[in-house]
Amino acid sequence: MPRKIIYVFPGQASQYIGMGRDLYDHSTSARAVMDRIASMEGLSHIPDLCWNGPDQLLTRTDNVQPAITAISLMAVAALRSAFADTPDLIAPVACAGHSLGEYSAHYAAGNLNEEQVMNLVKWRGYHMNLASQPPHPTGGMIAVMGLPLEQLEQIVAEVGTDKIAVANINSRNQIILSGLQSAIETAKELLTAAKAKRVIPLNVSGAWHSPLMVPAQASMVSVIDKIITDGTGAFTASDPVVVANATAQPVRSTNELRATLISQITSPIRWEQCVTELLKVAGVTGLPSEMDHSARAASMPFPLIVEVGAGKVISGLVKGIDRQIETTNVEDMAGIDKLKELLEARSS
Repeated sequence: MPRKIIYVFPGQASQYIGMGRDLYDHSTSARAVMDRIASMEGLSHIPDLCWNGPDQLLTRTDNVQPAITAISLMAVAALRSAFADTPDLIAPVACAGHSLGEYSAHYAAGNLNEEQVMNLVKWRGYHMNLASQPPHPTGGMIAVMGLPLEQLEQIVAEVGTDKIAVANINSRNQIILSGLQSAIETAKELLTAAKAKRVIPLNVSGAWHSPLMVPAQASMVSVIDKIITDGTGAFTASDPVVVANATAQPVRSTNELRATLISQITSPIRWEQCVTELLKVAGVTGLPSEMDHSARAASMPFPLIVEVGAGKVISGLVKGIDRQIETTNVEDMAGIDKLKELLEARSS
């Protein structure tokens, strides 16, 4: 039985100067993707930004969102080209992306085309950047380790749900809070009192996935409605399923596609639930470390999660959920070679 493949795509914080250059230099298909992106309105600076920075400009939200997405689309193209003779080997049964990465997931699944994705993330980055600048209030984010979600939700309620929110549920041991900088400071005091193992301020320019992003969400409604027209996306039984961040459920229609992308801007990223659902779509009923011997045997060969795009952040998050889930990443030609080795080893 061929091994089932799941694609996951990175979001902000995966960027680095030089990302995608190897793909551009060694994959004709990846080079063509970046060249087309650079010819789109408002995106001509993306190649130079990805490869030369500076970091201060690359990490700015309105720049980094199209930049990271461009690299993900390049990696998809390079991957498909490398397996052109055996496309079924790498055809995903399911896809998901972490925050911004959800757009690339819909591209890989055939729900959005290249131009749609790049225009969507260009405007998403623009409006989120605006929402994080004066006259809007200053926001921040913190990673919290060692407290359960229910306790964090109580702290959020105590500080005020209009000021702070649970932004990312990456795993049981890592949850991100996002909101007003003043509310973040108050929450840090409460987290210390609650004996959180670690509270780490994140180097971000805005309070992503919080009430502070309501202005960006409002602006993106018309953008999404204009670009994602009725009938966008095939959503047939043979297509890869995309699991949405906002619901941790498969997206089954154009209306759900629009709704989940709009909701995602202010709602929490339910990443642990997303990973569990991805495995379920692939025919696995639970996390491997929680299965007994017979359940594990019935699930073999276990699905391989392939992080497609810059860095290994999402692979790390998956391992934080269950270290027994096998992952690999494709951000350059070496990553493609490694994937070939993994698939060949399983089939031999």
